[in-house]
Amino acid sequence: MNMIQRLWKLFQYAGVEREEYKKLLPGIREENRELLNKFSQLAAVMLFLLFIVSTLTNNFATQNSTTYLLCGIEMLFILVCSRFILPKHPALVMLIVYIFEILLYIFGIHISMLHADKPAVSAVAFLLVTPLLFYDRPVRMCAMIAGVTAMFCGIVALFKAPDVAETDIWNAITFAVVAFATTVFTMSIKIRALAQSRQIEYMSQTDLLTGAKNRNHYESRLQEYPKMCTSNLICVYADANGLHELNYRYGHVAGDKMLCEVAEGMQRCFGGEHTYRIGGDEFVAFKVDVQPEKLLVEIDQLRRALDEKGHHVSFGIATREKAQGELNMREIVGEAEANMYEEKREFYRRSENDRRSR
Repeated sequence: MNMIQRLWKLFQYAGVEREEYKKLLPGIREENRELLNKFSQLAAVMLFLLFIVSTLTNNFATQNSTTYLLCGIEMLFILVCSRFILPKHPALVMLIVYIFEILLYIFGIHISMLHADKPAVSAVAFLLVTPLLFYDRPVRMCAMIAGVTAMFCGIVALFKAPDVAETDIWNAITFAVVAFATTVFTMSIKIRALAQSRQIEYMSQTDLLTGAKNRNHYESRLQEYPKMCTSNLICVYADANGLHELNYRYGHVAGDKMLCEVAEGMQRCFGGEHTYRIGGDEFVAFKVDVQPEKLLVEIDQLRRALDEKGHHVSFGIATREKAQGELNMREIVGEAEANMYEEKREFYRRSENDRRSR
């Protein structure tokens, strides 16, 4: 890959591949939501403090008091969105991020224009700092910088004295170029660091053979399920029968293939975030707020699909209604496990299926 291609890749997706960037999007949105929450809260506090000081002090930026108040209210609105709306609608995160950034730019330009006889300082400062606050593709951030710079240059050319306007325009263009470079390379560092962090997180939570969540993640999330459900919670305990015999007769490659196919089927049925491999041939999955009858149909379909591949899986199910009181997760999982072993014993009672070599 030549230098131009590398720079283009850096400009487009901060140096990572397009598909990798897409995988990082949920993490980028969550990081941006948390940053938006912090920065909007900080901005609201500072703006309201400036508003109070400007109204109480005759000689301190009294002409800015209305600007401080309006911007403070807008930051409160963004803070409410980041806390209560964006967790439910993560796709809106980048829209709110850019609204936040545009407000900062407008604030900086407005403050600069209040002192038309002096070169702008705040607008240039926001031009440099604002793009570095969040995560996004450098191409979009640079487009934002270019648009704001063009708008600022047009405003000062219309409303400032020619000598001051010339200084502001050259400063804006110069610092915009600096902002382009710092944005591209800073985003590259931040996105790569996020990718490495997500990779470490993935490896710590995932069973690398099957792709299902591992036992560590299962233990850490088990007590979260009562908070997720509003009507009922269903636990499904599954065991792949005959794994040891399969390993003995055909080798571990055949056994690994069976485990991967069982895990793939369970993830399709229960979702990748709620399917766990907790032992050699044992899996646990959860369903929240679904009709038990519908889930039984889905499990039966999964069972038949696995049978067609030559795999038999014993399933145990336990259901709890939220209205029955506090959900004891260990008790629910234990009941599902007991039901699974009952089905497993029934499977091995049939002489034609008794392939155990334990």
